[in-house]
Amino acid sequence: MYTNVKYILDDAVKNHYGVIASAAVNVELLRGEIAAADEMQAPLIILLGQGQMSKHGNADVMVPMIKTLAGETNVPVALILDHGRDWEYIVHAFRSGFSSIMIDASAYPTEENIARTKRVVDLCHLQGVPVEGEIGHVGQAVDMDGCKEEWYTRPEEALSFIKATNVDCLAIACGTAHGKYPKDFVPKLRFDIIEKVRAVTDIPLALHGGSGSGDDNIRRAVEAGINKVNVCTDIFNYCRDFTLDALKKDPDYDYLQLLIDIEARAKEITKHYIGLTGSAGQAGNFTAENTFGLKLGPCTGVGE
Repeated sequence: MYTNVKYILDDAVKNHYGVIASAAVNVELLRGEIAAADEMQAPLIILLGQGQMSKHGNADVMVPMIKTLAGETNVPVALILDHGRDWEYIVHAFRSGFSSIMIDASAYPTEENIARTKRVVDLCHLQGVPVEGEIGHVGQAVDMDGCKEEWYTRPEEALSFIKATNVDCLAIACGTAHGKYPKDFVPKLRFDIIEKVRAVTDIPLALHGGSGSGDDNIRRAVEAGINKVNVCTDIFNYCRDFTLDALKKDPDYDYLQLLIDIEARAKEITKHYIGLTGSAGQAGNFTAENTFGLKLGPCTGVGE
């Protein structure tokens, strides 16, 4: 069933589990990820980033495909624009049928972050589309940004941000970063930050930069109060490494079979992450009567 992140993550908060948000830019990744969720009866969030849309995963192609495949399973599947930074991309995703939007203005000073986030909330809530914001800043693993404590979320600031913006989900910074970490490096997460933010709010909390963070860290983050765990790099690299190895062993590998086997690897890595979050079997908490349907109209009165 096609739904939104609020519907999924409100249940995750209520029942104390996490949900994998996995990146998909083509049919192989998408089918593999949804198959993993279906097999494990786990809710799933599909990520499609602003940068990914500009390079490959065009919304006009991906959104209908995601809706179709989501409609073929009983597990709830949501689609969220990941790290929407530019207004035109956010509006395009909104109009294209994304069921959820993330606005990432975390690189700006707090007041500017609030203003930009609230503008998106005002647009999206008109049509019942939930919004994720970010306070603190999750940077890049290659630059070791996850070690910059000055970028970590301050719990008191998180509460004021939620009240000022009315976001439905909050991404926090507590030691992870986007992309691939240096070899043999495992980030040290500040679980106390997660616990303190969870103590002051009951809205869902998101952990970005889940790839390479370590299985135990993800389990502990969910126990501390994280409800959404973003995974992109590990899925991409897992499928890439399989492809490289397969072609090295057999340069004449049948192309169609290669695509089928890539889909199987996407399923495999997604199942691994689902197993870390406590979401397996949680699909039974949801009913088809509560599926999400967008009724998009003109975006009037929101300063487009």
